[in-house]
Amino acid sequence: MSMRRLSSTLFVCASLAVLTTGCSRSPAESFSTIGFRGMRVIFISDSADVQLKDQSERVRRVAAMPHSASPELAIRQAVGNGLYSWGLNCGSEYIPKRVTWDPRMGLSHATDGWNVGDPAVLRGYTRTTNTDYIVVLNRVNVRRGDVAKAGDGNNSKLSFTDVALDLSIIDAKSGKRVWRSPAQSRTEASDSLDQMVPQALDLAVDNFFVSLPEVRRWGCRSVGDRFQ
Repeated sequence: MSMRRLSSTLFVCASLAVLTTGCSRSPAESFSTIGFRGMRVIFISDSADVQLKDQSERVRRVAAMPHSASPELAIRQAVGNGLYSWGLNCGSEYIPKRVTWDPRMGLSHATDGWNVGDPAVLRGYTRTTNTDYIVVLNRVNVRRGDVAKAGDGNNSKLSFTDVALDLSIIDAKSGKRVWRSPAQSRTEASDSLDQMVPQALDLAVDNFFVSLPEVRRWGCRSVGDRFQ
């Protein structure tokens, strides 16, 4: 599927997300409206679980994250930076901030990702920091491999990276989680294998934001351009 076609599909899903759950990128939980415009949104990625799986010797010889001795830490940071910078690159329609998880947030880590553990504690944190939404990265799955099996001719030189982000959106003022949704991406390359994971992480972050129901109302002129 071309990137232009992918963009159209994602926009259709985003437009219909409030009305139906038929699109694969529609929310996993019910909610009324998620609109970051004019809101203070904080992003937490340092507590995420990271799973990195290599399925071929070819990609195993290439570092998943360039210039990093700890790929898991680098992946958390890359996603966190991507979530944060998206708002800046989108005309600062909301006030983004990177933070570290803190017990004063009143959040709890369960099998289904980060959720509200103590609404009263969360509301206290909200009053102190003037936070509207908290976006928490629950999990990152990265899978690398070859498109074709070794020995299948030239096709064996093509490799892929699949990335899946599991994110929770918490309405800090109401004290509840309003959305938990995956964001997925895939990159393929015959060379420059060390760039596939960073590119796939960036694309997955793009996919997350484009799937939000209110994204088209933010006035983000650059949204479509990111998928050309």
